[in-house]
Amino acid sequence: MNEQIVQECKKYITENNVCALQVYYQELTESEFPQAPDWPYIFQKVYLHACLKGLPQVSEWLEKELYTRMDPIQKIALRQIFPYGKHLLTQAEKYKK
Repeated sequence: MNEQIVQECKKYITENNVCALQVYYQELTESEFPQAPDWPYIFQKVYLHACLKGLPQVSEWLEKELYTRMDPIQKIALRQIFPYGKHLLTQAEKYKK
């Protein structure tokens, strides 16, 4: 289930469709799951994919909207990905030029 969510999010990111990604996230939060998804894992994969694709608007939305809603333990576990994400964004900008 986690991989399905990640793949769907990656599809929206690859299409550069932020609105669809936000709608999909809203649908996920309103859905009931037999087993809760691993949200930190999903966040990490989606955030790094957005950075790798050079989409700062997606990475900012993830960082400012979703990361802030996580509990403190999850935040501590994930905070090391932000410097790497910034590096990936910088590298993606270089290759776009």
